[in-house]
Amino acid sequence: MDENGSILGSTSESMRRLEGIVASAMDGIITVDDAQRIILFNPAAERMFGLPAAEAMGLHISHFMPERHREGHAVHIQRFAETGVTNRQMGSLGAISGLGADGREFPIEASISQVQIGDERMSTVILRDITERVAADTALEESRRRMEGIVESVMDGLITVDERQIIMLFNPAAERMFGVSAEEAIGAHIARFIPERFRAGHSKHIALFKQTGVTTRRMGALGAISGLRGNGEEFPIEASISQVEVGGRTLATVILRDITERRANEEARLLLSREVDHRAKNALAAVQALVSLTRADTKEAFVAAVRGRVAALGRAHSLLSLNRWAGGDLATIVADETAAYHRGGQIQLRGESVLLNANTVQPLSLLIHELATNAVKYGALSVEHGHVEVSWRIDEDQALELSWCERGGPVVTAPAVGGFGSTLVKEVSTRQLGGRLDIKWPPEGLRIRVNIPITIWRPQSILPLGDPAAPIGGSQQGPKVESPSAGRILVVEDDTLIALEICADLVQMGWEVIGPAGSMEEANTLLDANSATPPDAAVLDLNLNGILAYPLAERLQARGVPVVFCTGYEQLDRPERYLGCAVIRKPVNFSLLANELRRLSLAA
Repeated sequence: MDENGSILGSTSESMRRLEGIVASAMDGIITVDDAQRIILFNPAAERMFGLPAAEAMGLHISHFMPERHREGHAVHIQRFAETGVTNRQMGSLGAISGLGADGREFPIEASISQVQIGDERMSTVILRDITERVAADTALEESRRRMEGIVESVMDGLITVDERQIIMLFNPAAERMFGVSAEEAIGAHIARFIPERFRAGHSKHIALFKQTGVTTRRMGALGAISGLRGNGEEFPIEASISQVEVGGRTLATVILRDITERRANEEARLLLSREVDHRAKNALAAVQALVSLTRADTKEAFVAAVRGRVAALGRAHSLLSLNRWAGGDLATIVADETAAYHRGGQIQLRGESVLLNANTVQPLSLLIHELATNAVKYGALSVEHGHVEVSWRIDEDQALELSWCERGGPVVTAPAVGGFGSTLVKEVSTRQLGGRLDIKWPPEGLRIRVNIPITIWRPQSILPLGDPAAPIGGSQQGPKVESPSAGRILVVEDDTLIALEICADLVQMGWEVIGPAGSMEEANTLLDANSATPPDAAVLDLNLNGILAYPLAERLQARGVPVVFCTGYEQLDRPERYLGCAVIRKPVNFSLLANELRRLSLAA
């Protein structure tokens, strides 16, 4: 082969190699002439745009661009043709949009070069489909925005520090917690927000965690520590810590929660628990003392005395509970403790409404109870025409002066030896209430005056007394406790001991008991069995093992049977619906129960 043949052979081989490179390239390669008509469209370009080379040849390059970008592309190409530089960078078109044969737009990265062959100038564009890269970048950006949103909106404080414990992140919750802006906090040492006496210990925690991932408390936990606000105020926080390697740097993030309110609530709960325990033990101790100190000639008298005193304690407790242990109104205490021991009009209250503190309610209840029971046994309330006036006022020394004056009863003489009741009155008045006691025994009736210092009561009204001269029970003449009307009575009570006690006392009063029933079902069965001769009255426990007895009360009312609720609740749920029903609070005062049953029988 001659020299010319060798040259041609070599050129032909080079062309084949070049065609092979272009055909096998992963990037799309498109060559256009001066008129930007396609003269080369490699297989990668075919796959990228979804169009075979045979159809692409001769088409204008703008055919593969979205219409809105074609004008800008023409400017790029014209400038590159003149200077070899685009308005982005030399030979680069950067990230642009391509248009597939199916109308789908997709992102591509492009670079351009040109060559002059004789009189013909050609431009070659190398294209890369960056759909996956853009999707990944978009997902990364979206993830970053979500993370920023979480950090910005999270309720816990987030502080990130570098190896030197210099703050790099200080979220809005941390700003609110410490009272310092992120701009001011970033770049500062984390120790700025730790009380000085704890800084050395904190540094040890961080150093240990950096080495082992464990603090001296537990993995990732700093526990309850103290923080320091921008104004110098210390406050309790709960903290946990984590660390991560980013770009060869170790970053630690502390998650902080202000537990000031939780700590206060825990302290309040602890205080409440202790107070409840204290009050419960005091109540039990008071009952124990009453039982051990009460003296009586007979078992029946002993039971009556203990029962009355325990009931007085129960009423005092209920009053305190109703007022959330803030105290109790003196008029309410006197009314509660005398309600069961008088005939209508026998007892009068005179005085302004005075709120006693919580520690005074129980001893004053016992004091009034003892005076009332003494009056019933030996004094003015033991006869039909006797009277008692209970009055109180605030004297010139701001002491509370309480007076108990009896008249119209048997002739009074001073006892030779005082019993437990007298001792209780004296001890309560002087030792427990810190007051002065003055007792006189004129023939016409007992006179007692107790002066209680201002430290025991508070000069504040909580309940209107109404007409202070109005007698308890109004003008209606109440029945005698010792002679209740006999009749048939339904007893419904789910506590066996209480039920037996109620039934025993009702039998002693002369009642024929139906029951006792321990549930709504038993009560309804008893009513059905006695449908021909319904009971004359009913005593109902309001809560029967979690089931309220209102439907039973309504059934009894519909049959004309008077109802008395015996309950530990202070109020009925719908009191307006049961205006005709009496309510006796537990522990049951059986004298009051007898009076209410007589009243209901007379009203019927």
